[in-house]
Amino acid sequence: MKKYLTISIIVAFLLVITTVVIQDRKISQLTSERDKYKQNTESLLEQTETYKVRDSLNAAKVGTLELTIKELEKFRSSDAALVRELTAKNRDLNELNKAQTRTIAQLRSIPKDTVILIDSIPIKAKSVHCGDEWYTFDGLMTDNEFSGTMSSHDELILTETIRYKKFLLWKTKKVLNREMEAVSRNPHTTITQLEHIIIDH
Repeated sequence: MKKYLTISIIVAFLLVITTVVIQDRKISQLTSERDKYKQNTESLLEQTETYKVRDSLNAAKVGTLELTIKELEKFRSSDAALVRELTAKNRDLNELNKAQTRTIAQLRSIPKDTVILIDSIPIKAKSVHCGDEWYTFDGLMTDNEFSGTMSSHDELILTETIRYKKFLLWKTKKVLNREMEAVSRNPHTTITQLEHIIIDH
């Protein structure tokens, strides 16, 4: 009788321990999903924050979205198709970063007289050239036509900032929030939109 009572107590104890472990895992998973949902909501509600670095370089900051492929397909179908295509070639793909920029440069130049040959016939024209290290503009104007080329290039620096939760004074592995920042080295460029999406496989 004592033996059966001891076995019953051990079985009951093991059942309680198993239940506690399972519940703890479920609570941890629900907490993680809640935190992810909260961060995604905050990131979606926030607009891309723009600011200047060194009074001349334009920068932008945005919160991070953490989406599964199914969520990405639901909200960003074109991005999901690209991710699937890239994932087929690279199994380690886990982030999607997008930046939209607008470049506006003030053009100022004094036209110069020149002559061009069309079918061996000299034609008077005006040539225009202006630019700096980030863009060049070259144009040619005859009596009834203007033609030219403009070339612009940029350099975007992307950084990710991760803040971790703290327990007392120690940093844990749990992420409190993530932010992506982009800085354009081209002083003529403004970053109009920035997105940072982590793919949750």
